Amino acid sequence: MSAQSEAHSSRIFRRFGIAAAAAMALALPARAGDWIQGPKSEARLVDGGFHDGARYALVQLRLAGDAVTYWRDPGEAGAPSTFDFAGSDNLGEAEAVYPQPKRIDEDGSVAFGYRHEVSFPIRVTPADAGKPVALDLKLDYAVCEKICIPVHAQLAETLPPQPSTPDSDLLEAALKLVPKALDADAAARFATAEAVKPADGKPQWRIRITEGEASDLFVEPPAGFYFEVKPAGEKNVFLLTLVEHPAKRLRPEAPLRLTVTGPEAAEFDLVLPAPKT
Repeated sequence: MSAQSEAHSSRIFRRFGIAAAAAMALALPARAGDWIQGPKSEARLVDGGFHDGARYALVQLRLAGDAVTYWRDPGEAGAPSTFDFAGSDNLGEAEAVYPQPKRIDEDGSVAFGYRHEVSFPIRVTPADAGKPVALDLKLDYAVCEKICIPVHAQLAETLPPQPSTPDSDLLEAALKLVPKALDADAAARFATAEAVKPADGKPQWRIRITEGEASDLFVEPPAGFYFEVKPAGEKNVFLLTLVEHPAKRLRPEAPLRLTVTGPEAAEFDLVLPAPKT
C-alpha cells in the first residue's frame, strides 16, 4: 500500500467498521470460468488468450448499484485488490495489470478506483510453456457503498498451451484501458515538472503533459510523502502540492510514479526538481 493510503489508514478502518469483521470470513468457492456471487458484486477468472506473444488470464468484477472497488493506490479510503496465485500449478509468474482509475468522492474523502465493473488482465508466464497452467487464485477486494465490505473469492481456471476458446475480445477491451508504460526517454517527452513558488508555504510543482489529452493525474509517492493533485486551470497542466512529508525533506529523492488518464493513458517515473521557497 502506498504512503498516501497509509497516511489515511484511520479513515479507511472507520469506513470498514463492523462490516469488515463480519465479512472477512466470507470465502467464495472456486468454479472455473463462472461468475461467483459476493456482497454487492460478482467475480470470475477466465482465459484471456494471447496478446503480443504474452499469455493472459482475466479477472473480472461486476459491482451492484453505486458500489465501488479500488485501484492499486486506493486514495483516502478503501483497500486495493490483491491477487494470490501461490496455489497454482506450472506457474512461473502472474502479474496483475491495473486499468486507469477514476477519482471518486466518498462522503468527503477521495478514493481512486472503479464503478460498475472492472477487468484486470493477468500476465501469465508458465513454468513450462508446453504444458497447461492451472491457476488457483485467492482474490481479495473491497466493495464500498455506504459501508465497505472486504470480499475473499477463490477462483480457478486452466490455461492450455494454446487456448481453444479464449475470451480475447474481453482481453483486448481490458488492455485498451491499461495505461502505457513509458521508459525514461518517452517520459521526458511526455511530461515536464516545474517548481513554483507556493502561496501557502507548501512546496508545489506544475506538471505539464506535452502529448495527447490528459483527463486526470494520479501520484504514487515514496513512503512518508503525500501529494494533493488539482488541475492548474490550463489544459494538460496539474498542480502538485506536498501536503505531508518527513521532517526537513521537502521533496522525495526517489522518483514519483505518475499515472495520466485519458484517451492516451500512460504511467511513468518522474523526479521532481528542487522546490522553490
